[in-house]
Amino acid sequence: MNPRRALAKHPDFRRGARDMLEYTPGIAAWGLVTGVAMVKGGLSVPLALFMSLAVYSGAAQLATLPLIVAGTLAMLGLTYGLLSDRSTWTAAVVAGLAAVAAFALPLKLNIMVAIAAAVAAGLLVEQAERAAQRLRGPA
Repeated sequence: MNPRRALAKHPDFRRGARDMLEYTPGIAAWGLVTGVAMVKGGLSVPLALFMSLAVYSGAAQLATLPLIVAGTLAMLGLTYGLLSDRSTWTAAVVAGLAAVAAFALPLKLNIMVAIAAAVAAGLLVEQAERAAQRLRGPA
């Protein structure tokens, strides 16, 4: 017998399903409300759907959206403030490209690859700028 069919015929499963029918409309309505609020707040539909299905935490779901947006904006602001010369811009771009290119690596190793590539690229650009400045002579 199919294990799913056996589970569905078990009396405890049926009793649990019957007990859940009372709460299902409220849970579905809350999922719809939070999903719409998250999409209107800037999250993509798949991400909002995933959060509604995976995280049932009441009002905390709605409270996280402004925090996600604020955190993203703060990180962008801090990062932009640190990008002061060509070598740091190069390192930032290389880090982003390397992280995406190495995304399939296990254990989030793409982040390690991105860091190593960014440091190497930043140092190479900085070294090239110093060499070019030496060739031009003192200003």
